Amino acid sequence: MTSKCLDTNSKIPFYFSVDFEDFYYDTNRRLGNPNPSFKLAALKKSYEIINRYSDQFFAGRRITFFVTAVLARKAPDLIQKIFNDGHEIACHYNFHDNVDNETAETFSDNLDIAIETLHSITGERPVGFRAPNFAISADNTFAYEELAKRFKYDSSYKTSEHESQILKNGEFLFGDNSLKEFCIYRMPYAFGKINIGTGGTFLRLFPISLTIKAMKQAYNKQHSPILYLHPYEILTEKEFWLTWKELQYMNIKQRAIFWLRQNQWSNLGNKKVEKKIEQICKIFEHQGPMREHLDE
Repeated sequence: MTSKCLDTNSKIPFYFSVDFEDFYYDTNRRLGNPNPSFKLAALKKSYEIINRYSDQFFAGRRITFFVTAVLARKAPDLIQKIFNDGHEIACHYNFHDNVDNETAETFSDNLDIAIETLHSITGERPVGFRAPNFAISADNTFAYEELAKRFKYDSSYKTSEHESQILKNGEFLFGDNSLKEFCIYRMPYAFGKINIGTGGTFLRLFPISLTIKAMKQAYNKQHSPILYLHPYEILTEKEFWLTWKELQYMNIKQRAIFWLRQNQWSNLGNKKVEKKIEQICKIFEHQGPMREHLDE
C-alpha cells in the first residue's frame, strides 16, 4: 500500500476498478435460459464512459478491469481495445459463478480456461483476480491456494479488520507461493447490523458521506481503499434490463420479486454515480492499475 505519511495537502490514495461483466447474459444464464445473449452495445457504451473517467477524474491514470472470460470470448475486440488503451485486464473467472459453490477441481479448471482466454486476446497473462460477487469466503483455503499458484494478486477478500490481523506484509502465504491481497473493506454500521462496502450498490444508494467514511476507515486500517463498479451501474437507460417475458423461467412470485430487485441492481442511483465519483476524487487520488503497485 502507498505510504501513509501524507502531508496536509495530499489526497488519500485509492484504486478505481471495474468488474467488467454482462449483467443481462449472466442473469439469463443463472435463471436457466439455455441460450442467453449479450448486450454488447451496452457494454461498449459503458466502456466509453469509464474510459472518459480516466482523464476526467483520474489525471489520465488507467484502470483495472476484472473481465469474465465468457464475455472476452464473445467480445474479443472490445477487450483488446481496453487493453490497447492502456488499462489492466485482470481475471473475473470463466463464468460469473460463485467460487464458494465450486469444487477444487472445477475451480482450477475454470481458472485455467479464463487465464488462457484473456492471454489469447491480449498476449499477456493476467496477474490479478477478483471473484464474481467477491464470493470466496474467508475459510475457503483451497481457492486462495489455487489463486496463489496462478496470480500475483487477488481482490476478493472481504473484511472489516485491520490488515495486520489478516495478512503478512500484505500477502497470503501458502508454502512457496504468496498472493498479495487488495482487500475489499466493509465498514461496520448501525451497531454492526450492516457492513458498508466502497462501491456497487452502496455507492449508488447510500449517501456519499458513508462511502467516503468507509474509504477513510479502510485506509486507517492499512488497506488500500477500492472503489468498484459494474457496467450496469454506470448506464442510465436500463440497457441491461430483463423484460417480464425473459423471466419466464421463474414462477410469478419470483418474477415479481426479481422485477423489483432489478431496479436496485441496475437503475436506482445510476444517474448520481458520476457526481459521486467527482466528490470522492476531491479527497482521494486514484493510483492507476493495481498491477503497477504490487511491491508497495
